[in-house]
Parts: sequence; structure tokens; C-alpha cells
Amino acid sequence: MSAKSRAIGTALNAYLSSRPAKHALYRVGRVLRGGRRRARLYYRADDPYSHLLAQVAPRLADVYGLQIEIIPVAAPGVGANPAPEMLLEHAISDAAFLAESYGLSFPRDAKPPSQDRVRRAHAVLLERRTTEQQMQVAAQLGEAVWRDDGSALAAIVERYGSVSGEEVRPALEANYAALERAGHYQPGMIYYGGDWYWGIDRLHFLEERLQREGLRGHLELSAGPSPSLASTIHASDANPMRLEVFVSFRSPYSYLAIVQLMKLRDRHGIEVTVRPVLPMVMRGLPVPTAKRLYIAHDAKREADRLGIPFGHVCDPLGKGIGHCMAVFFGCAVGKGLGLEFPASVMRGIWSEARDVGYLPDLLFLAQRAGIGEADVRAAIEDSSWKESAKANREALTDMGLWGVPSLRIGSYSSWGQDRIPALAAEITRVSQLA
Repeated sequence: MSAKSRAIGTALNAYLSSRPAKHALYRVGRVLRGGRRRARLYYRADDPYSHLLAQVAPRLADVYGLQIEIIPVAAPGVGANPAPEMLLEHAISDAAFLAESYGLSFPRDAKPPSQDRVRRAHAVLLERRTTEQQMQVAAQLGEAVWRDDGSALAAIVERYGSVSGEEVRPALEANYAALERAGHYQPGMIYYGGDWYWGIDRLHFLEERLQREGLRGHLELSAGPSPSLASTIHASDANPMRLEVFVSFRSPYSYLAIVQLMKLRDRHGIEVTVRPVLPMVMRGLPVPTAKRLYIAHDAKREADRLGIPFGHVCDPLGKGIGHCMAVFFGCAVGKGLGLEFPASVMRGIWSEARDVGYLPDLLFLAQRAGIGEADVRAAIEDSSWKESAKANREALTDMGLWGVPSLRIGSYSSWGQDRIPALAAEITRVSQLA
């Protein structure tokens, strides 16, 4: 293991183990400050996830007695969001699915809003008012912006007031700088007691934490069936379900996805094709430290929820990634181990601190998946995997996606491992009907 990989792994392991102590310190500080629970919701009017979260915020405040401050922020830079147009298009589609599933409001035919309307919405939110009023205003603004309703937006401006146009950009940038200082990089986030909760997908973690602090209540927010999802992944005897997953060996979310998809394959017999791509940093895309740390922390709590081993990490960047790609394309695919090899290797990287750039560790992980030493040694001498990785990256871009893991089944595609439970539920339903 290189000194750099060892240092990164040690620092990340220490960070992942620090959360309970941080929560305890926050509880002490809250008591000393008088006991009021306060949260911040970092918001953008052109972020679909912010709009969904704004709809739930009043209920969250009501049930748990939280004081939730809504803070509009500037758009993230390219380091935090390397593909803003792709992200927005995907987020619009994903938000429509989430709204249908959770009983919230988001138009299925929504389009990216004009910057003028986004600016006017932010001008309203920057006007000072009570937190209760601000939550009400944010939800109303989101409806007007995403339904492209200029009359409704004008009425909100008239009713609630706004700051001047010249004040908007400096205020948003100052708020985004505060978001970065607090340790994050994107809107659609709730910050409470030193931890971050993204969109409605992570509210269950916030609820669990509040309940551990002795509060009683329940948001009654759970995902239901999605007719639109059912129509996009439809299969038949002639066309059985086939799922593609684009992954990176350096992505902890890819590891979580692979484990879940193995279980889905074993349970329902669906065909799963794994398509590895190079990590973003090896594709020339910068990844800020705050983003890396949040992803590691969020993946850890998701892994704990799913019962997946996680937390003893060795960064595979560089030689290790090359080894993984070479063995995957040179051995695993041909042997029908397209899920087994990534599962073994990623478990080694993310929960056993195995250095895949070190041949004995690589051999152990490959052999655990069913690949022999001679095959591994031959594969890592062959660089032809680079063309396959390039083809996978191009296919991912053609789907309108950029990050990993990304999934495609039927005409449905999505970024992230968060939609696997919905896919699994629908596949289970279809299987029961067969």
C-alpha cells in the first residue's frame, strides 16, 4: 500500500468513526444554548429536490418541534457539479417519480425554469420573515416556478415582498460560502446537529436521530407504488428483464449497489450487466474534499442500514483501479463473474482495507470471486480494458448521465443506488403476477 493510500484510508476511517462523538457534543451544546432544536434547509428554486423537501419541511417542524431556517444559495461550481445540465434533466425526471411515489407535488412535464423566474423566487426568499412564513413561501414559490406559472409568481412577490434585484447574487453567494464552511456543497440539504440529510431520501435518518434524542412522532412519509415506473420496466417472456449498472471501483455507492443487485438477481433471476467506468478524478473531473467526505459518511450510514460491511477503507486510486478494470474485462466477464468479482473487490476496498494495487491482496480478492492466479497475472499485463472502459463511459453519457452508479432497465434510467428498492419492489410485483 502506498503512503498516500494509507494516509487517505487512515484519515477516512477516523472520520467515519467520529460521528457518535460529534452527535454527543451537539446534544451538550444544544442544552447549553437553551435546548431549542434548529435545522437549516439549503435551497435553490431551480433544484427539484429542494422543492420536494420544502413541501415536507412544515410537517417536519410540526411533528418534532424543529425550527427550520430556509437558506437560498448560489448554484454549485463545476467541482461540486461537473455536469449541471445533465443533473438538472435527471433531477426533474427523478423528482416527478419521487412525488408520485411519496404523494408530493411535482409536474411530470416540468422543464428547466428560466433564470429570471429563479432570480425572482430567490429575491422573495431573501426577504426577512419568520421561519414558519418562510417555509410556507418556499413551497408556494416552488409550485409557481416548476409549473411555469408567471401569474402565481407575481402574486407571491406582491403578497410577500422581495429584496432588490441587485441584492440577490451577492446574498446567494454569501449563503453558499456559509454552506461550504459548514461542510457541504449542494442545495436540497437539511443540516442538523453537525450532519447532512439530502432531500426526502435521507429524512428517515433525521427522524431516527430525533427519536434517539427522545422525541416522539412520525412524518408518515413512505414510498408507495409508482405506475410510471411500472410502465417503463415492463418485461415479457420474449423480453425478460435486463438491468445494466454503470459503476466505479472507487465509488462506495457502487459497492452498495452491487451488493443489492446480486440479491435482486439471485431472488428473481434477472440479468444484470455490470459496466465499469474510470473514477471521475481519473476522467479529469475534480472532486472537492467536502464532497468526498459527505459521500463516505452517507455511504457508511446507508451500508449500516442495509447490513453491508463498510468502514475499513483503502483508496484504490491509480494502479489499483487499473488492476480491477483489467481483471474485470480480461477475466470476470468471460467467466460469468461480472457481479461476483466487483462484489469481492469492492468489499475488500471498502470494508477490509485491501490494497488492490498490491498483487497479493488483488489475488486474494479475485480468488474469492472464483478467478485463479494465472488469469489475474495475465490480465494485468493487458491494457485493452481501456477501450472497453471508454465505451462504457460513452454509453453512460448517451443515457444523459455522468455519475455512478447509474442504472438502466427497460426505458427507465437513473443515477444512484437510492432507486434500487423501488425497482426491487416493482420487479417483485411483476414476478408475483407472472
